[in-house]
Amino acid sequence: MLLVEPRRLACNKLPIQPVDKGGWLAIEATGISGADVQMWKGDRPDVLYPLVLGHQVVGRIAVSDGSLPFEVGTRVVVEPELRCGVCSRCTNKVGGCRNRRPVNSYGRLPSTEPPGLWGGLAEFLYLDPSCRMHAVSDDVSAEVATFIHPLAAGYTWAVELAALLPSERVMVLGPGPRGLACVLAALGAGAEWVGVSGLDVDEDRLRTASNLGAHLTVNATTEDVAESVADHLGSRPDVVIDVTSDDPEAMFTALDLVRSGGRVVLASTKGNRPVHFFSDLIVTKQLTVRGALGATTAGYTWASEQAATDKRIDHLVSHQFPLGESQRALQAAAGILGHEELISVAVTF
Repeated sequence: MLLVEPRRLACNKLPIQPVDKGGWLAIEATGISGADVQMWKGDRPDVLYPLVLGHQVVGRIAVSDGSLPFEVGTRVVVEPELRCGVCSRCTNKVGGCRNRRPVNSYGRLPSTEPPGLWGGLAEFLYLDPSCRMHAVSDDVSAEVATFIHPLAAGYTWAVELAALLPSERVMVLGPGPRGLACVLAALGAGAEWVGVSGLDVDEDRLRTASNLGAHLTVNATTEDVAESVADHLGSRPDVVIDVTSDDPEAMFTALDLVRSGGRVVLASTKGNRPVHFFSDLIVTKQLTVRGALGATTAGYTWASEQAATDKRIDHLVSHQFPLGESQRALQAAAGILGHEELISVAVTF
């Protein structure tokens, strides 16, 4: 399913070309993320059309030149980001490899880049020699395995970047798939208390957060988040993670809400809009602020193991569509078909 322009997918046949290096993955399922929705809508100015969307991929290795870390037939999730290992971002160990434009990542490379199949809304995915993969148990269904991707981000953001210690208290702003993943990861790492805030449309997701073990859920549309946290916790959280979608105000809430000396993880973009904030707050509260872009390999390792043992994850993929209904899958993920019971969306094969 080729995205030829904003909001227009076209069914195409692209040849599986012989490759000198790497291999091919037979895709079983692909999760639809917020970034996919943004590109489908045309809200990302750096997108080059046409392209195959989808970076939350799970499948089986169908062809390998022998250099891949797993044998043909192995079931894997593929990390979205590709790394050249030599550009400044790779050598500084931050995301966003500059080897290809606009970005060196599955689901973002245009189909004009050989061999063309760089996204998950297709039957096959080219396995670049630099890609990183993680084996997935056959006991995990294909659609559930797609949640390994947000789960890996949750671990990276809530545990690694937050430098989370056991018995600390965590507030998550935004109950989307990655926000819910932050809940699971923080609790799994020994957090004493976890709270989650959302909006009116997030009623089902906030209920899911409670079912996953969150101690407090707050509807920020009708309730004051800071007051709710203070009433329930009696103090400020040690860590606040902003996982909201395109909401600049959430950043201000995070900085205000966290305790002095605490940590704030900013894990969402704000639509490329300039944001003005009172920087003295960071200075006077002596805060640590970390930006988050994607998940680490350690996050994927944890998430792959967690998916095989934590049955709660089975309920976190709420909608699935066949490849031919990718347009509806994107509409569902965007909330256009309604928000009721919407957690995350997968396209299955």
